[in-house]
Amino acid sequence: MYLDLEEIKYLLAESVEALPGWNSHQKLSPPYREKYDLEFIKRTNPKSASVMILLYQNQSGDIEFPVIMRVSYEGAHSHQFSLPGGQFEEQDISFDETAIRETVEELGVEYENIEIIRQLSEIYIPPSNFLVYPYIGIYTGEPNFTPEEREVQYIVPLDLEAFLNAEHEVFEREFSGQVVEIPGYNIGDEEYLWGATAMILEEFKDYLKIVLNL
Repeated sequence: MYLDLEEIKYLLAESVEALPGWNSHQKLSPPYREKYDLEFIKRTNPKSASVMILLYQNQSGDIEFPVIMRVSYEGAHSHQFSLPGGQFEEQDISFDETAIRETVEELGVEYENIEIIRQLSEIYIPPSNFLVYPYIGIYTGEPNFTPEEREVQYIVPLDLEAFLNAEHEVFEREFSGQVVEIPGYNIGDEEYLWGATAMILEEFKDYLKIVLNL
């Protein structure tokens, strides 16, 4: 399979195909997670956040996108892999602006090199009561990542072609003394992408396969 970044950019921007939404999300949904309807979400008065799937071409010509390992802190998403992103703030004019601002802050990349090309389905995260708006962006040139050390422990670039061909696995994780089987992606050394991040990326994978006719 040969993936061309300009072709991906064009097809994603021009596609009129419906987003898979829950049909994709449910495949990577932890077993204890419900499907939340919009009326329920509204009643929780959720906070808003945005995340970014940032595609770029490396020196070898391969297309990659970064995920970050969050630092340990007192919170629901401590020491987990996630996409770059964060909470909507008053100075942000839109949710896509939040995604760009947070990506620049956390990855240390150049603002002017990022172009948003598509929004994916929003997803509700019950433990932290966030409604998250995911975006697909293209980065011009190869980014030189500099992790924001207060929030990001390290950055892992993932190969897009390998991700499109990857199968998710089921691994075990302990919550409150109980061992739960959770679907996720093993990205090396038994480190897993799971939860909302995996659900977002599953829709990204399914949608990209639709527009690329794979």
